[in-house]
Amino acid sequence: MYNLSFDFSIEKLVHAIAYFSNSGVRDLTKLKVAKLLYFADKQHLLEYGQPIFGDVYFCMDYGPVPSLSLNEMTTAISGSEVTLPDANDADLFSRVLTVKKLFHRYPRFEARENAYDSGVFSQSELNALRYTVNMYGYKSAEELVDITHLEPTWTIPNEGRPRGSRALITYDLFFHGAPEKSRRFLGKLVADQYGVAIPLAGDADYRAFVNELASYEFTPDEVCEPDVRRPARYSRT
Repeated sequence: MYNLSFDFSIEKLVHAIAYFSNSGVRDLTKLKVAKLLYFADKQHLLEYGQPIFGDVYFCMDYGPVPSLSLNEMTTAISGSEVTLPDANDADLFSRVLTVKKLFHRYPRFEARENAYDSGVFSQSELNALRYTVNMYGYKSAEELVDITHLEPTWTIPNEGRPRGSRALITYDLFFHGAPEKSRRFLGKLVADQYGVAIPLAGDADYRAFVNELASYEFTPDEVCEPDVRRPARYSRT
């Protein structure tokens, strides 16, 4: 189990919600947004080796939950719907999004006119967001919950989890059952963050190298200082 860590970007979170809104996705409740963020992160992680938002995911009753994004959305919903004239990065939600609370059981996010900025995303991230909208944007939140309940990122950590509690989803679970191309990204990420090599199914040369490395007897002069994994980082960029 490798708990990979990435930088969290609130700017990408806010503009991703605006992207969903501008793409015609309806009923962008906190629950539905959380599911769409999960699928966008997964798509980009498996295709390009990095998530978009760098969130910390937990297995909960309603599927995988991006916890940092959920906290930011909860804070935005509890705040004012009025945009302050001197808004700074801390008020990014109010400058880019409105929260519709009236006539709805659950508050909904909508993009403000001309507030969305595509420049915060790379082209590959925009591709992943577009894929997510096309595949999942027009499903209800309940349908998305049912779909995520079939995902290994939920089924594996959910085993033995008491209802109402949460269990950490490590990023290596996103690669469970993924094709070899995607698992090569996992191998690189684990090597970068943990300094170890993991065997990859279908890669005979790599497996031979790992087996040779595992059987090699190091002398004291050849043993390097242990690698120290990078701590989790949280940035509001």
